[in-house]
Amino acid sequence: MSCVFAISDLHTDYDANMEFVESLPVRSEDVLIVAGDVSDDITRLIETLSILKGKYKEVYFIPGNHELWINKTDIAPNSLVKLFEIVRHCAAIGVRTEPGKVRCLDGSDVWIVPLYSWYAGPDDDPKNTLYVPGGLSSWTDMTLKEMGWSDAYFCKWPQLKRRASGSCPSLAQLFADMNTERLTNDYDAPVITFSHFVPRPELMRASVQDESEIALERNIMGLPSPDWKEKEFGTRFNFSRVAGSNILDRQLRKIRSMLHVYGHQHRNRDRTIRRVRYVSHCLGNPREHGEGITWGIATWAGPKLIHGHS
Repeated sequence: MSCVFAISDLHTDYDANMEFVESLPVRSEDVLIVAGDVSDDITRLIETLSILKGKYKEVYFIPGNHELWINKTDIAPNSLVKLFEIVRHCAAIGVRTEPGKVRCLDGSDVWIVPLYSWYAGPDDDPKNTLYVPGGLSSWTDMTLKEMGWSDAYFCKWPQLKRRASGSCPSLAQLFADMNTERLTNDYDAPVITFSHFVPRPELMRASVQDESEIALERNIMGLPSPDWKEKEFGTRFNFSRVAGSNILDRQLRKIRSMLHVYGHQHRNRDRTIRRVRYVSHCLGNPREHGEGITWGIATWAGPKLIHGHS
């Protein structure tokens, strides 16, 4: 019987983050959700997931954007091929990328359902984008490469097949289509879904509670209360352009998810919107968790307990 924990954006390419993973306690009866962005290097990714698999009864994983970067050590010709290669590696070490049922401490069951995803941009998928105008420039003024967005340099995509209508799907729709068989009413217990990307625009902006949580996190870490707001920390471009897709929210609600875990934004959240609880519990880079911006990491001393406690 298990508790369910969650974390994302471990970024173990940073040695300090790998040391964090290695220092986590063993929870051999519990389940861990890892919502993407562990490493762009497959060897480092599998090493990290193997360490976590040695600490938890089950580990569930979905790749993020960093996993799909094509670097010099990759033999995959493009990011989609690398995605399927990662799924095969996960199966080989016992890390789950498919839906599964978990028996919780109180004797109840819960389904954990991973959802593939990508972000919808205002240029390639205006219907499904989370883009909110604002920031230093409009999306029409600057390409993602000009913004310095790494995916534009390191992700390599094959030519997408046209649909019967003659149009090509956006990447957000292509990834959403991979979830088709998972969007069923056959789940016979409550459902927890998870993705890497953000499912709703409201989740991008910090609430008063989020700012309070950062102050609490810094207090636990022995740091003074911040003299800045969350939105002033780090990102200098309009993140909403690459945040996620509202397709995700439609999909998770179609299977009546009660709780959705996500990552990507390196800003942590725990709030309920229209009867669904949304949790982002990112580790982030060493500066972010060192400053308490990814609140909850010190509070929970690692992954966050999200379900199954008695």
